[in-house]
Amino acid sequence: MPARVPTVPPPATMPADDMDPPLVRVLLTRSSDPVELPQPGRAYRVTADAGSTWLWGPLKLSVGATGPRWWQVGAYSDADTAAAATRRIQQALGPNVRIVQESTAARLTRLRVSWTVGEPADAILELAALGFPGAFRVAASGVVRIEGVDGQTVASAGEATIEPAGEWPVAVGGRRYRGILVARTVGNEVLVINLLNLERYLQGVVPAEMGPAQFPEVDALKAQTVAARTYAVAHLGDHADEGWDLCDTPACQVYYGVGAEHRLSNRAIEETAGLVAVFEGAPIDAMYTSTCGGHTEDASLLFSGRAQPYLIGVPCAWERPIPLVGTFAEGPWVTTVQFSAEVARDVLGLAPGAFPSEIVERLQDISGNRTPVPVITDAAAFAGAVLAAVGVEPPPGIAPPADGVDRLLFLTDLYAVPLEPPMEGLGGAWPAAAALAALELSGNITRDTGEAVPRAGGAGIFPRRADHGEDLPSPLPLWERWSGGHRSLAATEVLPGTLLERLRYGDRVVALTVRQSGGGGEADRRSAWRGWVREKSWPELQRSLGVADLERLTVTARSPSGRVIGLEAVGRSGTVKEWTGFGVRQALELPETLFSMNLRTTPDGERRVHFLGRGWGHGVGLCQNGAYGLARSGMEFDQILKHYYSGIRIVRWPDGAVAAAR
Repeated sequence: MPARVPTVPPPATMPADDMDPPLVRVLLTRSSDPVELPQPGRAYRVTADAGSTWLWGPLKLSVGATGPRWWQVGAYSDADTAAAATRRIQQALGPNVRIVQESTAARLTRLRVSWTVGEPADAILELAALGFPGAFRVAASGVVRIEGVDGQTVASAGEATIEPAGEWPVAVGGRRYRGILVARTVGNEVLVINLLNLERYLQGVVPAEMGPAQFPEVDALKAQTVAARTYAVAHLGDHADEGWDLCDTPACQVYYGVGAEHRLSNRAIEETAGLVAVFEGAPIDAMYTSTCGGHTEDASLLFSGRAQPYLIGVPCAWERPIPLVGTFAEGPWVTTVQFSAEVARDVLGLAPGAFPSEIVERLQDISGNRTPVPVITDAAAFAGAVLAAVGVEPPPGIAPPADGVDRLLFLTDLYAVPLEPPMEGLGGAWPAAAALAALELSGNITRDTGEAVPRAGGAGIFPRRADHGEDLPSPLPLWERWSGGHRSLAATEVLPGTLLERLRYGDRVVALTVRQSGGGGEADRRSAWRGWVREKSWPELQRSLGVADLERLTVTARSPSGRVIGLEAVGRSGTVKEWTGFGVRQALELPETLFSMNLRTTPDGERRVHFLGRGWGHGVGLCQNGAYGLARSGMEFDQILKHYYSGIRIVRWPDGAVAAAR
């Protein structure tokens, strides 16, 4: 393959300090109960209301006395209207009131008023007289109280920043975090917010969202990093009214702080520092999902408020077929025993129908274990002679069966070497298949599995537990397998990620089998969540759907990828409830909306619904398991991102983005 021309700008320089800009505000917890910072004896500089005080831990954060009362007079879509309303109130009420403007997630400007002196008996009536008839009382925010171990306390009606002394991370609950903390109140809850550099924040996000131990491909981690960074940038200010940008849960992005950091994900962050995905100059809403089940989905079909031209469904596969050329003509389907026998005959140089004694002699030639071949009268004697010929003994401490066949089957099962019992005794293909199993037990034949990958010389295999791909020879003994059936192939094409099984005798490939399966070329096929089964009783569905007399449950619409985007529940009384988009998954409490369902009645008359599903998550945007598969198949991180997010560019934020992030 020719070398790729770089399509992304160089990364930015990583921050020297956790508090270097740009900064992000992450909500760690909100609670009506006190929150503890548990590090005893640690010093914290607490700044509130323009003053600073040193407190010693552990600290207790809580809501103190209620602050002033506030009234909301309006929420405006443009700043000029909000400014005009502010001037009108200020001119009418003068210094007696405090007026604040707050931004909301919907990009509205919320205008609120509080009397500092002379609060009227009916504030709503007075505001209506000024031309604000829709004014209403909002929940009062309490005072945030921060108490040290010696009882010394700092209280503030606004925000308090908590800066830990020393270089080690600050603890909140059971996790540790870089940067500093901000404490404030909303209603009767205390909010604890982590303020830190964006790249340092990602060090606690990327491994939590896509663990490097499970996904040890740096380009997959880079794709996840750029998606997570872009998501964060696009959602800055979404919760400005409460003083934070992102939460630390899957509702935003999972963030586990310092304890999650890993050298491989840190490398991915460093090598993509500052890079974001943009569409028409603006950072995208970089949604991502765990496992898409072979095809992602249009956001418009699941989340009507998040429809975007770059969030459209795509196949979770690299549409680049890899050609494989075989040394055989295409043959008929044969059993696993017949396949193993064909490979054994090739390795041992045997003709079909060779005598059992001849097979044993050839095994002795390979192993160098020349002893007189015993008289072979049945399968048990043959199996014992085969094991003796290759010198295979059971491991110490294990007592296998004495019978030759049972002993051979015991050992092949113990070491996961495929071999079936001799259904026809010494007739048919079983003796040669048993010889192949013995060669594998002795290490003369090696078997490994891996994924098809493109290589500079043509086709390659990426073995499991390896850290790089290997070239495959061409032509080679080529087979395909469906379940237990095999057939030889003259040639075929596979998609990257298709599972291959390789048998080698020394350096020679004696069989390469394409392991066919439903969705065999899908990049997320290795995910443990690729397929799932759920079964729910009829009463359980009645409760979760809120239809007590449920009579019928019907899929009313599916997306092009097969996801259920319309569901109707009908009760005997005529009650009808409908769900669309992502609401279907929430109503049924299933891992994904890519499912089929079958109503069955048990022998005792109970009605149950059997769900067969694929995928895990919402199915929109980057597929994490798919990104890993594509990276293993040779895709670089920018190709992966452009595969899942249509029409995007990768730029360095903020200098490469034309439109400002929210």
